Amino acid sequence: MARSLSRFLRQVFGWLHERAFERVRTPLRNACALAVLFWRADRRLTFWLAFLTVVLGLLPNATAVASGAFVGSVPGAVGHGLASPSGRQALTWLGLVSFGFLAGGVGLAGSRLLCELMNTRLTLALGDTVGRAALGAGDLTRLADPGVSADLAAVEEFERSDLHLQTAWSVRMLLTMRTAGLCAAGILATFAWWAPVVLVAGWSVTNVASHRWMRRGFTAVREEGGGALRRADYLRGLLVDPPVAAEVRVFGLAGWLGEEYTRTWRAAMEVVWRARRSNAWSLVLGTAALLACHGVVLATLVQRTGRGELGAGALTVYGLSVIGVGELGFLGPPQWRVARATALARQALDLSERLGPAVLRPAPPAVASVPRGPGPVEVHLRGVSFRYPGRDTPVLRELDLRIPPGQSVAVVGANGAGKSTLTKLVCGLYPPSDGSIRLDGADPRAYRSDGPAGRVAVVFQDFLRYELSLRDNVGLGSLPLLRDERALGEALRDAGGTELLTDLPAGWDTVLARGYDGGVDLSGGQWQKVALARALVAVRGGAGLLILDEPTAGLDVRAETELFDRFLSLTRDTTTILVTHRLASVRHADRIVVLSDGRVAEDGDHDTLLASGGRYARMFRLQAERFADHADHADHTDHTDHTGSADSAGDSAGATGAADA
Repeated sequence: MARSLSRFLRQVFGWLHERAFERVRTPLRNACALAVLFWRADRRLTFWLAFLTVVLGLLPNATAVASGAFVGSVPGAVGHGLASPSGRQALTWLGLVSFGFLAGGVGLAGSRLLCELMNTRLTLALGDTVGRAALGAGDLTRLADPGVSADLAAVEEFERSDLHLQTAWSVRMLLTMRTAGLCAAGILATFAWWAPVVLVAGWSVTNVASHRWMRRGFTAVREEGGGALRRADYLRGLLVDPPVAAEVRVFGLAGWLGEEYTRTWRAAMEVVWRARRSNAWSLVLGTAALLACHGVVLATLVQRTGRGELGAGALTVYGLSVIGVGELGFLGPPQWRVARATALARQALDLSERLGPAVLRPAPPAVASVPRGPGPVEVHLRGVSFRYPGRDTPVLRELDLRIPPGQSVAVVGANGAGKSTLTKLVCGLYPPSDGSIRLDGADPRAYRSDGPAGRVAVVFQDFLRYELSLRDNVGLGSLPLLRDERALGEALRDAGGTELLTDLPAGWDTVLARGYDGGVDLSGGQWQKVALARALVAVRGGAGLLILDEPTAGLDVRAETELFDRFLSLTRDTTTILVTHRLASVRHADRIVVLSDGRVAEDGDHDTLLASGGRYARMFRLQAERFADHADHADHTDHTDHTGSADSAGDSAGATGAADA
């Protein structure tokens, strides 16, 4: 019986110790994370800000002591005059009180200046930490993790709410007030050892209740309402973002979007409100405990003063100390802001740990493990399989493919065959689930911006449209050539965008976005030329592998064919991978690879695959017949513009010519 009771008590105390340790450990880890960000932001500013924080925490209590001494010396000064020792003592204490207030004002002004400087540096440190974490992710699968998305969204919301501009000041206020509260508790202990203990206990109960109330709200947002808040933020963006304004107005979506945003936001916040309502009782109990603790201490002070045990000066000091101990309680907005900032700092550092550079799997011993120098890149895939996270069906299955240096390869296939996935794997954006991918014998992820730069160039179908100048949009393909207008001009000319320089008001320095002074937006076709020019700049900068993943989907067949042919001519000394669903555009590639069911179904040049009568031949003839039907329809319906009919027929000539053969 005694042994069972002892084991039960050990379990209970162990559970209580674990809960208490967890309550302390999490806030401590968060606070340490914020301290790390402060240290990274500016070490000297952190030191001086910490020094001022401590000084400002000590001054109120020193001033309170001086005030009590002054009050105690007033009767003597009144009775004997200011020229007497009592009068001079009163003047001295009054001078110290005045100095305390003056020093506090100067310290506050100085700390505000330091906090403004620290907020700027802290913003940079936070952005740098999160940016390095996101860009340092070895592949895109980790960025798609829901937890990572939630943390990134939390950082974005924190910055958008401008709370980061109040972090340093809130931390300074919180630490100053806590320091002042501890000093006040020490002074009050000279009156009665138990008095600060009772008050701290009351404030601790209130703090626990307040923290519990806030934490339930934050936890509810992150665990239950985070997705709804992100969706509400997305809907809000649809209401205010200029790119979607036209479609919203044409389809009359403004009212629906407004109602959906309101409903989604309220649904997300209802989770918070419900969680906090369920904990409102803790706030009531905490407040009642606090009032009871203060009543006990103040009643004792009044009682001892009434018995003549305390003078006016002592009563002043202890009364101010009772008020000062309140700095150990819940401090409202500063404490709430610091809680948000410390939690966010922990999330930011966690992102750095979770999204650190991926560990590259070692290459086979017989193959070089570092990329070779300039020149065309060899691409080798062996037994590559890939499955997107959360999906059971693999996109690629044991795919084998070798592309010799300098060869141009067109990758074709039906929608969903895995063409774009293959290009992302070759770029190192995703790690293969099985098998290996090597570029010149090295893992593709070795070709990072902080490693051997410029060896891979790619233009995706959803290429980026930077809200930067034309020079930057083209030159970002190779940073060393960013100021070389000759190289940029040649790339833009080869991409068919020479007229942009003459049409844009400020030439290379024109910002390609409305909303900026002198900014201009481009059409879809013009943006494609800019993106292609960026890829050509990368080739001129030393890229040995060029990937075009359907960047010309908006062009007609003939324009795409002419562009691909021009690119093949310009990149003869570069390994080239062309991805398109239009087979007429890739007839001049050295080699055509047909993907089907996640594998290489056919492999050969255009004539060989067409003669074999397989999948490629059927797809090619089907497209040729469709384009021929379109041309015949144009011939019958356009009786006035024969040139237009010829153009339409010309678009299909590339497909129909080979089909007829």
